[in-house]
Amino acid sequence: MISSYKSSKTPLLLTSLLSVATLLSACQTSPFSREPVPEPRYIPTIVLGEAQTLTIMPNRVACASALPMQCLLAKSNKDGSVFQIPYDWVDDFKPTLGTEYVISARPQIDQAKQSPTGYWTLQNIVSQRMVTMP
Repeated sequence: MISSYKSSKTPLLLTSLLSVATLLSACQTSPFSREPVPEPRYIPTIVLGEAQTLTIMPNRVACASALPMQCLLAKSNKDGSVFQIPYDWVDDFKPTLGTEYVISARPQIDQAKQSPTGYWTLQNIVSQRMVTMP
């Protein structure tokens, strides 16, 4: 008698579980039911900052960055600080190795974030001189 009770209860339990699973899945939305919406593309508005006089050193150095690239060493005449500018990040400026330049350049600034982008725009070359390399 006990064996017949177990056999009739098993299909009932299985049917109940399937019914509950079906009802629960019907209440949920599929992540694929709606079209994905891409994030808006950020396009910065670039403005030019105040012109600065920079001394560009005659040699190039390896940039402190994740990608291997050459940088120019620049010295600000404003505060005397030395910093790196990636080789081609000064628009309209093509320096020659072994030549020291004094240039007037304006930093490019992202207007929305009010922060420099790292790029510069050349105003003019104030002076240049050949330097003998060791």
